[in-house]
Amino acid sequence: MTVEPDGMSAHSRFPRKPREIEALAAGKPAVPSGGLYRSSFLTYALYDLAFHIPNVVLGRLVHPHYRTHGPVHPLVEYSGWIWKGLTAGKRRREAEKAIAAALAPDPDGNADFFLFPLQLPGDYQIRRHAPGGDLFRLADAAIASFARHVPAGSRLLFKVHPIDNGLSRWPDRIGKTAGRHGVAGRVFVADGGDTDALIQKSRGVVTVNSTVGLTALAAGKPVIVLGSAIYDVPGLTFQESLAAFWQRPSAPDPALFDAFMRALAATTQVRGGFIGREAISAGVEHVAERLMETEDRLPLAFRKPRDPVSFRYEKELFSGIDPR
Repeated sequence: MTVEPDGMSAHSRFPRKPREIEALAAGKPAVPSGGLYRSSFLTYALYDLAFHIPNVVLGRLVHPHYRTHGPVHPLVEYSGWIWKGLTAGKRRREAEKAIAAALAPDPDGNADFFLFPLQLPGDYQIRRHAPGGDLFRLADAAIASFARHVPAGSRLLFKVHPIDNGLSRWPDRIGKTAGRHGVAGRVFVADGGDTDALIQKSRGVVTVNSTVGLTALAAGKPVIVLGSAIYDVPGLTFQESLAAFWQRPSAPDPALFDAFMRALAATTQVRGGFIGREAISAGVEHVAERLMETEDRLPLAFRKPRDPVSFRYEKELFSGIDPR
């Protein structure tokens, strides 16, 4: 769980310079692999229902001026989930077909594709920490860049977020956008599939600021971040233009990534989670401990808050200007 003084992503005090990260990591233990707590989609869904149903039924009476943080009414979102459930078999077959097409081997027998893991359109990471604050515009801009700069043999695979409610109709949206840019036969959408396996087989990962970027870095894969992410560090992620990334993606420095993970775990993270009794109990305990610390003992306490948010790729994405 993340606990930071001023906020995360663009507001984080965590350093972005390799030397500062390495200094922060000195003497810190290795990060244990694997999950610490069990969780399931069923538990997640039950928590969601327990929160939203009383609000829908009684909210207007008890708190008539309350406004939810989400852009979609819960009942509308649930309608999307019901439809996803009814069409699960069809979506699975379509995902398998899209992945097979994206991974079709080139003449040398290699898969030549880039992976773009989609986030949730209403995610605060998109609304506040991404250029334009609009995932649909970003996907459109990425496809336009792909069409302009990538050789004909390469492909682009968008993977829908596992808990996307289906209302965005990504296959239709992206299919129409790809057709408009003349790359309909090279851009694919999968609402399903094994993310880790797709990362391993890809040439690189294009992300706004998804945690999938960290997974890709851990796998030694090239990553470019279009928005603001704490791991967007020289030596880890690609720092040139998106146009250049399509042409010559470069892998991260494994030693720097190890230092990054050790420093991150020691300064911004506490053990716990939001799903499951054990995870919640641990989270409450460790977050409380961090909150009760005096300011001078907090990790990163003496680092200045970050400057106002700016996005390196905004001009390239939305005006077609290559910043090289």
